[in-house]
Amino acid sequence: MFGPLNRIYAVAFLMDFAVMAGVIGMPFFIFGLGYGPGASGGIGAAQAISYAVACLLSARFVGRVKNGLAWAVLGGLLYAVLGMLIPFFSSMAVCATLAVVASIGLAFVWPALHSWVGAEPDLAKRGRSMSRFNIAWSAGFAVSPLLAGPVCDLNYHYPFILSGITAVLAVVLIMSLPHEKKFFDVVTQAMLDERAQQDRASEAHLLAAWCANLISNILISATRMVFPKRIDELVSAGQLRLLWESQPAAFLMSGSATKYSWLAFTLSFVMMAVFLWMGRTRWWHHRFAVVVIVQALAALAFWTIAHTHSLVLMLTCFMLIGINGGAAFFSAIYYSMANPALKHRRAAINEGAVGIGGFIGSMSFGMLAQLYGTSWPFIYAPIIIACGILAEAMLVRHGLRRYHAVEAVTPSDL
Repeated sequence: MFGPLNRIYAVAFLMDFAVMAGVIGMPFFIFGLGYGPGASGGIGAAQAISYAVACLLSARFVGRVKNGLAWAVLGGLLYAVLGMLIPFFSSMAVCATLAVVASIGLAFVWPALHSWVGAEPDLAKRGRSMSRFNIAWSAGFAVSPLLAGPVCDLNYHYPFILSGITAVLAVVLIMSLPHEKKFFDVVTQAMLDERAQQDRASEAHLLAAWCANLISNILISATRMVFPKRIDELVSAGQLRLLWESQPAAFLMSGSATKYSWLAFTLSFVMMAVFLWMGRTRWWHHRFAVVVIVQALAALAFWTIAHTHSLVLMLTCFMLIGINGGAAFFSAIYYSMANPALKHRRAAINEGAVGIGGFIGSMSFGMLAQLYGTSWPFIYAPIIIACGILAEAMLVRHGLRRYHAVEAVTPSDL
C-alpha cells in the first residue's frame, strides 16, 4: 500500500510543499522589512544561482556514490533547519545567506530523487512513475500556497516554520527508501537494444529541452519572486478587480498574499495536470512544435498580466504559464533519463537549468521592476521567449543532424 514508489511520491509532495511555503513567505517577509521587488528578486536570484551551481558541480560526483539518497537526506535537513531560521533575523545579509545555503541543500535532494525514479528500465513503467512523481511535487506546489498564503497574512514567520516541519517529514521518508538496485530490475542489453532508437531520438532533443526548461523557469521565477509585488500594489490601491467591474469586491481589498496564493495554486495545479497527461501519452515525444506552441501561449500570458487588473484573467494567464512550465520540465527530465549511465548527472544538469532560469528571472525582472515599475519587465518578456525559441530550434537542428548521422551507419559499419 505504502511501498517505495508511493513513499517517494509522498517525499516529492512534502518537499515541494515545503519549498513553496518558503517561496510564498519570502517576498512578503521582505516587503514587511521595508524592501521592494529589487531585494525580493535579488534574494530569489541568489537562491537560484546557488542551486544551479551546486547542481552542476554535484553532477560530477553524486552519481558515483553508492547511494545518492544519502545526499538527499543531508540536503533536506540543511534546507529544513536553515529555512526555518530566516524570519527570526531582520538583517537582509543574514536572511540572504540562510536562503542561499538552504537552496544549496535542495541541490542535493532533487537530482537524487529524479535519478531514483528514473532507474526503472521499462520505458512504459518509467513514463508512468515519472508522471506520478512529477504530479506529486507539483501537487505540493499547488496545495502549499492555499495554506501558506493565509498564514503569511497572519504572521510572516508561519510559512517558514511550516516549510521546515514539512521538509523534516520528507527527510524521514527518504531515509526509509531502499537502494534503487534493490528495488528496480537490472537493465539488460536486450532492453537497451529494444529502445535504442527511442533513446537516440531523446538524445537529439535533450539540449533543446534543457533550454526550454531554462526559459520556462525564467518565467516561473518572475511570477513567484516579482509578480507578488504587482498584486500587493493593486490590492493596496484598491485596483484589483474580479473581471472589469468599476468597483472592487470587498474580498479583493485586503490579503494580497492570499490573492497571490490563488495564482500560484493555479500555475502548479495546471503543471500537475500536464504531467498526468504527458505521462500517459507518447505522441508528444520528439515533437518540437509542441514546445513552440506552449511557449507562444506563455508569451501572450506575460504580456496580458502586465496590463490587466482582472484576477480572473490573471488566473487564465497563470494556467497558460503552467502549461508551458509543465511541458518544458517533463520533456526535459524524460529525455535526461534516456541514458542509464548518465541519468543522475543529467538530472542534476536539468535541475541546474531550473536554477539558472530562476536566477535570470528573479534578478532581471526584479531589477527592471525596481527601475521601471512592476509591470515593465512582464510587457517585454515575449522578447526573451522568442530568443529562447530561436535557440531551441538551432539546438534541435544540431541534435537531429547527429541523430540521422548515427541512423545512417549500417551494422556492417559498426
